[in-house]
Amino acid sequence: MYTITTFTTVEFDLKKSDVPQNEKPILDALFKFRQSLQTLKKDSLGAVTLADVNAKAAELGQIVRELKQAREENYGDFYDRNRCDDVLDTIWMQIFHIWDKLVELHASLYPTYVTLVALSRSAEALRRSGAWTAADVDSLQRRLAPIDEAVASTEGKFVANLARSDAQPSLGDRVPMGQAVLASLLNRIHRTVRFLAADGEDLDELLAPLKTELDGMLRQLSSFEQQGVEGYSAEKLAPISKRLHQIDSAKGPAGNFANSDAKTGHATIAGLLNECFDKVNALVANLDSVSSDSPLYQTYRALLAVHSDLVRISTNQALQGDLARLSLALESIQQRLEDLEKQRVDGIFVPSGHTFEAAVKLPGQATMHKLLHDCHSQITKIVDPVSLPVGEALVSTYELLVKQRAVLRKLRAWASAGWDVKKDVEQVEAELRKVETQRVRGLFVGPSQTGQLAAAQSAELVAGVDTRILEMGSDTDAVPDGQATISALMDECDSLVWQVRCMATE
Repeated sequence: MYTITTFTTVEFDLKKSDVPQNEKPILDALFKFRQSLQTLKKDSLGAVTLADVNAKAAELGQIVRELKQAREENYGDFYDRNRCDDVLDTIWMQIFHIWDKLVELHASLYPTYVTLVALSRSAEALRRSGAWTAADVDSLQRRLAPIDEAVASTEGKFVANLARSDAQPSLGDRVPMGQAVLASLLNRIHRTVRFLAADGEDLDELLAPLKTELDGMLRQLSSFEQQGVEGYSAEKLAPISKRLHQIDSAKGPAGNFANSDAKTGHATIAGLLNECFDKVNALVANLDSVSSDSPLYQTYRALLAVHSDLVRISTNQALQGDLARLSLALESIQQRLEDLEKQRVDGIFVPSGHTFEAAVKLPGQATMHKLLHDCHSQITKIVDPVSLPVGEALVSTYELLVKQRAVLRKLRAWASAGWDVKKDVEQVEAELRKVETQRVRGLFVGPSQTGQLAAAQSAELVAGVDTRILEMGSDTDAVPDGQATISALMDECDSLVWQVRCMATE
């Protein structure tokens, strides 16, 4: 007879008070890490890639090294088991469970799996955003079409190209393992896409006139784009902008338009409204051009070059799905963008030798702001399908920015209705400045490491902080995951602050 002992339910046997003082921060880190694993599985709906697992494993490895170092200081070579070990056991079980699903996939099918995961995350992100258009749905359907066609051509099975043979039309026993995982993921994507498509197809009667109006404004704005700056003016854009803000501010508490309680159609309206806002902002920026003799011109040209390089990367098929090469290609471009952002003071580009008051009056600030926003949007579009989750060090920063973005969207609606929101905007700006202090050489490191760095006399004396992060680009493993996500959120918040302030001064 054999006795099998496990450590899956023994956490309550060892109390936190039994943990040595210098291990308690590590125990807290393990609790947070375990929660982040559960969040990853929940947010990804179980569709996790090797890149996700490797990132979490590297993060856990750093915690384990800190635990080992603490125990060497406490005990030497021998130590008593405590609650840290029990929590660590449950974490390893979760990671092994995720690995178990991945090893069910044949190696030849893994690229298809990664493609489906990217599609699933894009579709789910749209669904959660509550705002999309028919064009967004069409884009997803076009990305799905080649996969559907390939599966249909191989008897409904997922088969890599190398496994197909014209001489053997029947697959027989050549079906790679992992069919159920891929089929389930593909079906889920189709269900999400059908849900997204239904929102536009089953439009409520009360929303139909609003959709028609927004479609008309979108056509008008598109016509202005085609005509160029000679075909429109600020006076022509003003009534459209005013009407868009009226529609935005008239939304109900639950985000519903036209006082409609219908379950479908609101996301389509929100998507059209956002598209109209984007076009208005772009057209306004075109009117506020940067002349070649402007003090802003060199920065403007540098931003244009960054945007051009980002567009080139986004269309390079060889980089799609290859996180390592993609990160390498983006690294220098993001550094250039961060260097340019350092020229901003309270959202205004201040050229060398100019005061803030003088820079505010320089023509072209709107164009610069829009171009910077476009660069961050390009980075998000490039990184999002293959991006890693936000690292544990940046979770609180991410949650804070999401909260401030929601506040700013409300303030924009209130400002468009004529309310005085200046004090509210100042409170949000104070929170955003706190986030800015979390940058170390252009990288976000999170509030905990920022506090330790501020308290240290020098980088070499920082205790408990991974100082590799101070060596820009020397070791990307030391940089918390989610830099592009946090940067994009910061830029969106800055953009909203700028919009609200402009409306408040009208």
